Amino acid sequence: MPINIVDMYKDYSFYGVLSNMKDKRLGCLQLLFVVFTLIFSMSNVFSYDYFTEGESLFRQNKPSEAIPLLYQASIIQGTDPKVFTYLGLCYQQTGKYADAISTFMKGTSLPGTDKKVLFFNAGNCYFLQEQFSEAETMYTKATEIDSAWAPSYLNRGNSRVKQGKLFLAVEDYRLYLVLDPATWQRDSLKQLISLLTVDIEASESAQIRAEAQRLSAEAEQAAAAERYQRIMDEVSASLQSVDAASTRAAGSEHILDYNEEGQLE
Repeated sequence: MPINIVDMYKDYSFYGVLSNMKDKRLGCLQLLFVVFTLIFSMSNVFSYDYFTEGESLFRQNKPSEAIPLLYQASIIQGTDPKVFTYLGLCYQQTGKYADAISTFMKGTSLPGTDKKVLFFNAGNCYFLQEQFSEAETMYTKATEIDSAWAPSYLNRGNSRVKQGKLFLAVEDYRLYLVLDPATWQRDSLKQLISLLTVDIEASESAQIRAEAQRLSAEAEQAAAAERYQRIMDEVSASLQSVDAASTRAAGSEHILDYNEEGQLE
C-alpha cells in the first residue's frame, strides 16, 4: 500500500498548526520531527506490506510470485515470524529444496517462530529428496519441542520404514494413533501396522534361524579344528616314538665290543 505523506502529515495535525504559528523555526523543527517519525516507521509498514502481499500470493498457490515478497519481508526486522514458514514452503513447492531447508533452519534460530513446524517442514524436504536419515532427524527434533504433536510421529514413522527400521516405525504409528485417534488414516495405519508386525516377526524368525545356523557352523568348525588338532597331536606323538626308536637302533650299530676289538695281541 503506497504511503500518502501529506495525509499522514495532516493526521499529526501540524498542517493547521503551522499556518497559525509565528515562530517559523519551531514549526520547521516540528515538521522535521514528523518527517523523521515517518521515515522510522516506514520500514515496519513496508515489511508488513511485503508479508501481507506475499502471504496472499502463497494462499493463492502462486509460490513463484510470493517468493521475492516473502524474502524481502524475511530480512526486515519485526516481520511476522510465520514468514519463514511461508517462504520455505514456497521454495519447497518450486523444487528449491536447499533454499527451503535453509529458510526453515534459519527460522528455528529466531525468537517467536513455530520451531516444531519449521523442523517438520525441513524433514519433509529431506524426505522428498529421499534423504530419509536426515528427515528422521528433523522429525525427531520436532517431537523434542512438542512431544504431543502427532504429525511428527507419522512422518518419522514413514522415514523409518524407508530405512528398514520397522519396529521403530510401528512404535511411531501406534503413538500417532494415540495422539490423533480420529485421524482419517486410522484404518489404513492399523492395516499397515499389522503388515509390518508380520514382517517384523518373520524377520526375527529369520534372524533366529540365521543365528542358529551361524552358531552351528561355528561349533562344527571348532569341532573340526579340535579333531584336526587331535589327529596332528597323535601323528606327532607317533613320529616322535619312531624317531626315538630309530635313534636307539642306529646308536647300537656303532658301539665297540671291548672284549673283541680292544684285545691286545
